[in-house]
Amino acid sequence: MLLYLLRHAIAVPRRTAAYPDDDRPLTEAGIAKMNKEAKGLLRLIAPPDLVLTSPLRRAAETADIVARAFSIERRVDVCAELLPGASMNRLIQHLAGIGKASSILLVGHQPDLGHLAAYLLGSAAPLVEFKKGSLACIRTGALAPKAEGRLLWLLTPRQIRALA
Repeated sequence: MLLYLLRHAIAVPRRTAAYPDDDRPLTEAGIAKMNKEAKGLLRLIAPPDLVLTSPLRRAAETADIVARAFSIERRVDVCAELLPGASMNRLIQHLAGIGKASSILLVGHQPDLGHLAAYLLGSAAPLVEFKKGSLACIRTGALAPKAEGRLLWLLTPRQIRALA
């Protein structure tokens, strides 16, 4: 299975009076950059079988942009296990129970995506720092009880936008 780990795009800063942290939307610049990044993704990967997104607004908006670019809006599911600080064991169980998907795009947050990447690559310590809009591709077989994934690539948002 290919797992694509995507950190959400640029959002309104924390502690912005008009938005509680969980409801921070993407900025106009974040939307514009993610729209261009999505065009780059069209050239980089095949449409994923499933898109799982954190319920937080900034992640969901990012997932929607990517899904629209691939015309797979109906393949987007909200996944509470992608919330910041959620149990990674529950996320792994959720992923293991999905079944026939050969590729899944996960849209989430840092440092959780870094911890997930470390787990998938068999490391106890985070190996990857995800900047906003960064995308990693990890090939993995079994997810539990121990993942033995392989990092195929990690791209910055600028690199992905350059493909557009």
